Formats: sequence, C-alpha cells, structure tokens
Amino acid sequence: MQYDIFSVGDNIADYYPEEKKVYAGGGAFNTAVIAKRLGAKAAYYGVFGTDDNAKFLFETLKKEKVAYPVNDIRKGRNALSIIRKAGNKAIVEAVDKGVYKNLKINKNVLEIIKNSKIVHSNIYSYFEDYLPQLHYKTKLSFDFSYLRNKEYIEDIISKVDIAFFSESKDNEDPAAFLDWVSQFEVEAAILTLGDQGVLMKTGDNLIKETSLPVEVIDTLGAGDAFIAAFLTYLAKNEKNYQKALTKGLQTAARYCKVRGGLGVFQPREEEQKIYKNVHE
Repeated sequence: MQYDIFSVGDNIADYYPEEKKVYAGGGAFNTAVIAKRLGAKAAYYGVFGTDDNAKFLFETLKKEKVAYPVNDIRKGRNALSIIRKAGNKAIVEAVDKGVYKNLKINKNVLEIIKNSKIVHSNIYSYFEDYLPQLHYKTKLSFDFSYLRNKEYIEDIISKVDIAFFSESKDNEDPAAFLDWVSQFEVEAAILTLGDQGVLMKTGDNLIKETSLPVEVIDTLGAGDAFIAAFLTYLAKNEKNYQKALTKGLQTAARYCKVRGGLGVFQPREEEQKIYKNVHE
C-alpha cells in the first residue's frame, strides 16, 4: 500500500500539571494523526515504551486509524514532557526521552517507509542517518524547528525536499535566513512566524501569508497542524505550494483552539516525574 504521508519519529506524553492530564503529542506523531484527520493515507513509525503513557499513545494511534505497519516497542517509560501554561501559550518546561534514545531501522522497514508520496521527520527523531537512503526515492520533508546550527542545517537540507523552520528565538531577518537556506536547492523552505504568518521560498519566489485571526486556547501542536495540512494538500497537488501554504495556515488556526497538540488526553492523578531532562 502506498501512503500519502509517512511520519517517522517522536511521540510524547505531554503532561499538564495544573490539569493533571497527559495529552498525546510529539511532532511526528501529531503530524501523522492530523494528516489522517484531514483525509490523507497516513502512517507512523516511532519508538514506544511499555508504561501507561505508551499504551495511551499507542491506543490513540489506533483510534485515529493511523497506519503503523511497523513500530519499535522497548521496555521502559515512554517519552514525557512537562507543559506549563503562560497565558494562551504552552511552554515546554522539561523533556525526558525515556526509552527513545535512537532509531533502529533495517532495510525491510525502510522499504515500507519509502513506499510513500512524502516521508516526514524532524530534529527530535534521530532519523538523519536514514535520509540518504531515501533521498530521490520519495519526497522528504523535515522540520528543523527553532534550530539554527548552520553546520547541521547544511548537512541535512541537501538531503530533503521540503524544509520547515520555526521563528528564531533570537533576532533574525526572516527573508535573509530563507535566502541562505534556499541556496542549498531545497524545493521549498518554509518559516512559520507565529501570529505574524509564514514566509516561503520556492526557487526565486518569496511568498508571505498572514495568520488568520483566532481566539487562541493553546499553541502546542499548531506548528504540527500547519505541517500536516501543508503536506496533505501537497501529496494530492504535487506542485501547488502556495495553496498548500494557505491550507496549512487554516488548519493551524483551528488547532490553536484545541487543548494539547491533538485534544486527546488521559487523567493522571499521580505526578509525572522527569528523571533526565534533555530540554534546553
């Protein structure tokens, strides 16, 4: 079976202490689920633990009817994050990756993954070493998030077709940054700017779209919703990047009104603890 989108990488239980709830999350996980909700043939591959949070996430995947032809289940605790609310923004306070220390993907699994129109991953997923084996065999999408390490970007971006970036935490000229990125001949470089909209560079064209006005409940997962909608549209309309951009903004606005990345949660009366914080 060919998938429209195969998302590879992180899944995480996002714990909101004030609510005593864990929400299903993780960039790659959210992208797969939202793409499926939007009508894509979506699949997911990642590492799960064996605790209650892992079971909750895996059950969410099944309930959302996302395909999981292969997955990696390891004994131990699942990845967990602590989320604090600051007004209508969700702040990641701490992250414990649990059993998710790396990805181990053999040739058979890669064959399954590459049978997709678009394969998506991100900087949190340990998927970098596998990109060369998929390059030119399928369209590759990669979320660099806030990362601005030029050596890393130069190495990875030459192996992907679509590059997503989040607004820098430092002062940055967005157009100049995309000019620099586009010199590596990526098909499309997209920079999301929160409530200021999004910039996209395709070839010599720089396109700006404004965000839709929305009453924000929670920003966690809005970026994943943007990516999922962008890729879902692109999987069906291969070269219409500008329309994909519009679809992404529309979906991101909808998910700003959703608690957690997906709106799917389980109560947790017992405090969720971080044993090894890897969040900078």
